[in-house]
Amino acid sequence: MNYAYQVSKIESFVVHYIAKPDFQISDVLANPKHEFKQSAYHLFYELIKLKNAHVYQEPNPVNELFGLIKKSLYLSDQTQSLVLQTVEGWWLEWYFALIMEQKINSDKGDMPSSYLSQNILNPMRKHELSHYAKLFTKLPMPICNVCANTGDILKVNQRFVDVFGYSVKEVPNLKAWWKKAYPDPQYREFVKKLWQESLDVTQENNNDIPANNYKVSCSDGSQILMEISGINIGEEFIAVFNDATERMQAEDILRDMAFLDSLTRIANRRRFDEKLVQEFDCARDRNGALSIILIDIDYFKQFNDRYGHMAGDTCLYDVAQEIASTVSRPEDFVARYGGEEFVVLLPQTDRQGALFIAEQIEKAIENLAIVHEDSYSGLLSLSMGINTIDDNDTEDRFSFVKGADNALYYAKRQGRNCIALAKSETS
Repeated sequence: MNYAYQVSKIESFVVHYIAKPDFQISDVLANPKHEFKQSAYHLFYELIKLKNAHVYQEPNPVNELFGLIKKSLYLSDQTQSLVLQTVEGWWLEWYFALIMEQKINSDKGDMPSSYLSQNILNPMRKHELSHYAKLFTKLPMPICNVCANTGDILKVNQRFVDVFGYSVKEVPNLKAWWKKAYPDPQYREFVKKLWQESLDVTQENNNDIPANNYKVSCSDGSQILMEISGINIGEEFIAVFNDATERMQAEDILRDMAFLDSLTRIANRRRFDEKLVQEFDCARDRNGALSIILIDIDYFKQFNDRYGHMAGDTCLYDVAQEIASTVSRPEDFVARYGGEEFVVLLPQTDRQGALFIAEQIEKAIENLAIVHEDSYSGLLSLSMGINTIDDNDTEDRFSFVKGADNALYYAKRQGRNCIALAKSETS
């Protein structure tokens, strides 16, 4: 089947959203009503729902579509890869629900008993969904069908058995599932409450059961982090399990990438701005001290001009890593502030303590002995400005940073390669 049109539409949809400056996949995953998910559903309806969905297609058109997309796009971008994976997961669930909806009024038949709970073999009602045996077999994630009224687990697919090690005989109902999958009583109650909250919002969520992460205990005692979502189909619901381990690892990598300066491999300005708010508010709440050191590499433009940008990049990396290794307390924080400037936040550190750290940084850079023929000493050097707040200060965080910046400017006017302290302002 030719999917060229559908592939083009999905590619354009993904690229369009990723290009938005405020788009964060973590926001999408945390909010089941996110605009991106709603738009993905509308696109699914346009491209899939109006086809002959009541006929089971082999291979699954969703798998086939996204397989083509992955071949046509150069997925070097981790965000793009994660977004495609997320959309594909949604579409597989929606396609499955669509098949079920179409089959509700179809001819009855005998479903293989290996997929069924003994509780529903005699007699089976109209939407026993006999034609779904193939769907349950073919879909690549664990799935179970549950009676909403009794809590009986009506059927599970083979993938469910393979992953968790439980057959429908071992977990005939939700009561048995809760105990086996969540053996810790306290965590079990948390899971039951979260699942019920998800069920309660299905009507306002297009009958989708919002996805949440759950740690599921398998029959062999191992645990798997699963993203469990589903579809409410009236008196029954379908629970769909996606292994969230890889996605969570990818999210961790993306989160690190979002806050990491790609060149120096230390925190970036965005992360510093967030950290400043946290530490400043914490210092105010505790009436404690907080110090900041702004650092600038002396005559860095001349260094770049003389030695080239590759040498300049290496210099920035080496200086950043040396600062980070010198500022060694777990609570201390180092970031690239911009260009050749770096910033250090020192919680619970007074002026003298900050001055001591700045001097240690100065010595560390001297020991690197990076040749810089355009500096007065012939070696790379730093200028630094320090500011400190304590329980007597009334300045806000913008004035706090500005004080360090003024001190840095003063250090440069004094000939560079020195440390300056901001004026102490008390009220």
